[in-house]
Amino acid sequence: MEECPELNKAKKICWRLLSLRDHGERELAGKLKNKGVEVEIIAEAIDYFRELGYLNDQVFASNQVRRLATGKGYGNRKIASFLLEKGISEDIVGEAITTVRQEWSEAQALTSLIRKKRPNGNIRDDLKGKQRLVRYLMGKGFPLGLIFEMINRSEEEDGHDDDSK
Repeated sequence: MEECPELNKAKKICWRLLSLRDHGERELAGKLKNKGVEVEIIAEAIDYFRELGYLNDQVFASNQVRRLATGKGYGNRKIASFLLEKGISEDIVGEAITTVRQEWSEAQALTSLIRKKRPNGNIRDDLKGKQRLVRYLMGKGFPLGLIFEMINRSEEEDGHDDDSK
């Protein structure tokens, strides 16, 4: 059972790419297509790596959600957009986000980012700073309602610290 040289070439490309990092199926197929590999050969190579267990969209999505949520501090919208661009299905994206957000919620991530961006805590009196912070958090993919809720909560905590003694 001898393989065609084009399939061997495609497998070598896949081995190299997968040795660097995880990839989604569509993303890997796109990279093979960009290298001039024929569609039939791409399908065979994808099937081969899927059968070996090196190519799994669910594992890829879960790892990426964890990396983006905890490492980069992204909100669900930005994470979903990133994964959908990589060709991961909406069902898999939703499932991965739900699983990871049980460990590290969007509210926790927002609170952490607010503390990081405003370590001295005085958000209340700085309108331009607050506007910048809201834009920054929206750019990270967090919903506006949750941003305002967490900023208000942060302001209340700061107010309690000043009034407590």
